[in-house]
Amino acid sequence: MKKILLVISLILAFALSCGKSSNSHALLLNLKEEGKSYDPQLANDSTAEIVDSLIGETLIREGEDGQGVPGVAEKWEVSKDGLVWTFHLRKNAKWSNGDPITANDFRAGWLRALNPNTAAEYASKLFPIKNAEAYNKGEVKEDAVGIQAVDNYTLKVTLGAPLPYFDSAVRLYTYLPVNTKFLKEVGDKYMTSPKDSISSGAYVIKSWTKDSEIVFEKNPNYWNKDNIPLETVKIKFVADEAALNAFKNNEIDITNITTEQAKEYANDKRLRVAKDGSVWYMTYNMKNKVLANKKIRQALSLAVDREKLITGVLDNKGEAAYTYTTKGVGIYGVSKDFSEEAGKVFPAYNPQKARQLLAEGLKELGLQKLPTLEMIFNTTGSNKAIAEFIQESMKKNLGIDFKVTGITFKERLARMESKDYEIALAGFNGDYPDAVTYLERFDSKDGNNYSQYVNPKYDATLKIAKNSMDKATRVKAMIELEKMIADDMPVGLLYYRANNKLINPRVKGIVFHPIGIDYYLGKTTIGK
Repeated sequence: MKKILLVISLILAFALSCGKSSNSHALLLNLKEEGKSYDPQLANDSTAEIVDSLIGETLIREGEDGQGVPGVAEKWEVSKDGLVWTFHLRKNAKWSNGDPITANDFRAGWLRALNPNTAAEYASKLFPIKNAEAYNKGEVKEDAVGIQAVDNYTLKVTLGAPLPYFDSAVRLYTYLPVNTKFLKEVGDKYMTSPKDSISSGAYVIKSWTKDSEIVFEKNPNYWNKDNIPLETVKIKFVADEAALNAFKNNEIDITNITTEQAKEYANDKRLRVAKDGSVWYMTYNMKNKVLANKKIRQALSLAVDREKLITGVLDNKGEAAYTYTTKGVGIYGVSKDFSEEAGKVFPAYNPQKARQLLAEGLKELGLQKLPTLEMIFNTTGSNKAIAEFIQESMKKNLGIDFKVTGITFKERLARMESKDYEIALAGFNGDYPDAVTYLERFDSKDGNNYSQYVNPKYDATLKIAKNSMDKATRVKAMIELEKMIADDMPVGLLYYRANNKLINPRVKGIVFHPIGIDYYLGKTTIGK
């Protein structure tokens, strides 16, 4: 799921390690703006993922190497047929108010996400569970869903079909538990202020100044509190243009900077370049009459020189994309990197072919000239420079007017959710190291299918990729999925992003994760 990207985001993993620390200094992080909601069943952006990773813990969490380690569940097993997963919860796991975290809390949280009245955008992430989709559609009652609290500390989950990576799927924040008693007390105010928030994770919200700062302090009731080095984490909402000055003034410890800003720090030890696992692209609204034409989408895509984008605009930070699944971030096929096994699936820059496709597409539409199209983008990071490069490419290679409009992240997300856009510059980072976490976005029922792409063959092949217990069969199916979207082009691929990060040297022990949660802070300390 993970989610629409906030271009400059710091996604935290609170996979916690051994080793106590008396260091009580705060880690100062920055985000560009508040998320839409921090209610884990309603959250759908990367800001929310950061906040929920601090105050929530799923059954399984990410370890230092990005792999799953025990969270609220201390152990689990799966049946031989892959259909039944049984999770055994820790008896010392508690909510921040002291209530025990029980199997019923997880059942309640998952059913809440699936309840059609909740209107959770990520409800589809739970559809692998037996009858989950049917319940979400109102076709069955909640008792028919394959989620059973055997007792207070045993959760039995029955799937509709085998899902070999279900232990990765349950790390998503949509799978967080809910304290129903607390939720009933606070009602619609749930997760909107410190007093209306509750934590199942490492931290609690101590204070919250909207659009300015959220302060998190260690949760005294967290089961692993003694092994958390950081006592306090502060997230400051600092606009892109002010973030660098905030870093220089020691107001924040870590920030992402643009390609242009990074040139100033070329030889500075505080600068780190790290892959963030995201793929960037132009997403096309296929309900638009012009963009519904495949040849028009193909023409727009082939008119952009992705290699030149990397060398000329991004200063060789990142890599041109030829598969939707990000390359070189620990996602494997049968025997090597999945993207390498798939090969260069999406076609390369070809302005001659692009002009041919444009002419053919216009003829099919009965048009003499392509109407002016608009691409929206959020004005963070290097997006403006990327948008202008695309605009120039369209004019040079296709001779068309192409409007680019910069807006806030919230506005872009809202317009994509309401399908009130033509083209959007967007990106996505996978939730766990499996190609399916990228490719499921084009399922006709997926909440993140902003292109409104519908292909029954794609949906059927995706089921094979999700449910087969044979690795070779899964990989073959996922490569076929890549080929289908490379031909239909609901998106025009651009690049795999690498972030320029400035890190205050007082921050020690941070581990970067390109997939899922961005940082492992289990060994992070603050020095002088």
